[in-house]
Amino acid sequence: MRESKRSRKIVAAAAVMLGGISLAFAADPTPQTAPASPIVNWTGFYFGAGIAQDFASSFLSRPSFTSYSGTSIGSIDPKRAFAAYVGFNYQATPWAVFGVEAGDTWLGGAYYRELGPSVDFLERSDYVAAIAGRAGILLRPDTLVYGKIGPAWINVNGVPSFSGTFNQSLVGVQAGVGIETLVTPNIALRAEASYTDAIETLTESSGTYHYTPSILLLQIGAEYKFDAPAGWGVQASSPPAAATGAPVWTGFEVGGFVSVNGNQMTYFDTNLGELGPFARLALGGGGFLGANYQFAQRFVIGAEVSGNYDHAEFFNAGGSSGYYGTIYRFGSVDDVLAVTARAGWLASPSTLFYVKGGPAWVGTTTDFGYWNNFAPNATGNRTLPGYQVGLGAETFVTSNVSVRVEALYTGVDGKIVLNGTINPNELTLRPSIMAAATGVALHF
Repeated sequence: MRESKRSRKIVAAAAVMLGGISLAFAADPTPQTAPASPIVNWTGFYFGAGIAQDFASSFLSRPSFTSYSGTSIGSIDPKRAFAAYVGFNYQATPWAVFGVEAGDTWLGGAYYRELGPSVDFLERSDYVAAIAGRAGILLRPDTLVYGKIGPAWINVNGVPSFSGTFNQSLVGVQAGVGIETLVTPNIALRAEASYTDAIETLTESSGTYHYTPSILLLQIGAEYKFDAPAGWGVQASSPPAAATGAPVWTGFEVGGFVSVNGNQMTYFDTNLGELGPFARLALGGGGFLGANYQFAQRFVIGAEVSGNYDHAEFFNAGGSSGYYGTIYRFGSVDDVLAVTARAGWLASPSTLFYVKGGPAWVGTTTDFGYWNNFAPNATGNRTLPGYQVGLGAETFVTSNVSVRVEALYTGVDGKIVLNGTINPNELTLRPSIMAAATGVALHF
């Protein structure tokens, strides 16, 4: 019954939005085209800056206390991060670019919390720095799709066991993917998703708490590229053979994606106060169906229906007594369905930068084994209505195939309310998801 009602809501909303786009096709069937792509040489130094959103989490363990489970803690409360970077590209062939880049992202205080907003010893991370090698493919002369990887450093600071303060940088690895397009021969825009994982563990002074942080970053940036020195690099005089044909944005698209999902679950007890937030990174993926309409050469509007499978389990380190011993898993986020409208600007004929937003539905599960002793109404699947907002970049690989990188935030309007055995409405759970997705679409 739950899935049936949710499906009917999504189908009805999708029909209205996609139907409106279809009427626009009928009103103006003539394809619009944007100005021609510039012919450029990507070789040269560059510097840039951007704004970012982060999902900060840390795996917490207590090796000397076997009765406690490992758990992931953190916070994805909306906060702005800022990035700056410098680099050098070398265009080795008409379709391949290699380079190196150094960057720093200031997080604005990414907190790791297990027992509420002001209790835990480790307080926050302030920045992530990295040096990465880049390799990319030019889908068109002005549009680069790239991957990056290299060493990184995650700052951590706080108060260890009330015996002083610390400020350390943990060595890690950063990997990412992005889309970059030249608006002019010297100015580029980019959309990038990166993941930084510490390979060192922070142990606070008593040796009780071990923290291993990780940061998911979603960034939009702009940069200035200096002209290549004479004789350096290869000019992209023509698109690769695979990318021939003019892209047409007006029409329908269907595609799939993979995602890295930063999940949070707040946990509030009217007797004990706030726990967490508990956090969990999970790999996921899904599909989408949409329609686009291009107008005034540089603008595209559209609508999309999407589903993201995202199974993230949350663990309370202290656990709860169950029929077969201590149970640590108290719930999960299972999937996200959304119907969104989007609007974008064509930085080049083939590359769209866009924003999107609309209603969403988050599927959750609460674990009977954890809750049965003190909140027996808590078991089963629940769907929470909410909203999804995001931004991204999409670029054509061929005349009817595109790739995209997206940053998506899904929040809920309600919460899971659980009755305790003594107090009604004693416990509440509220999920939210920050996701980085990369996908492929077929246009027709």
